[in-house]
Amino acid sequence: MKIKLAKFGEILTSREAGREAALAIKAYQKPAEGEIVELDFEDVLAVGPSWLGEVLAALIAEYGKSRVVCLPSENRSVIESLNILKAEIS
Repeated sequence: MKIKLAKFGEILTSREAGREAALAIKAYQKPAEGEIVELDFEDVLAVGPSWLGEVLAALIAEYGKSRVVCLPSENRSVIESLNILKAEIS
C-alpha cells in the first residue's frame, strides 16, 4: 500500500500535524495482512523530523517496523529528517 504524503501538504513540519496525519492514515488506509506500507514523498517540498517522527512512530507501532518503508527520495529535507530519526526508528 502506497501512501502519498503530499496529500497532507507540500510542507510537513509540525508534530501536531504529523500526529493528525498518522491518525488519518490509520483510520482511512488499511493495509492487507502482511502488506508493506510505503511512504511516498513525491511532490513534498519539505518535511521536518517532528512531523515524520510522529507518522513513523504511529505506523511502526500499528504495523511493525518491517512493514513500514520510506520510498527513496532525492529531497534533502526527507533525507536529513530520516538521518535525524534513524536512531529512533532503528
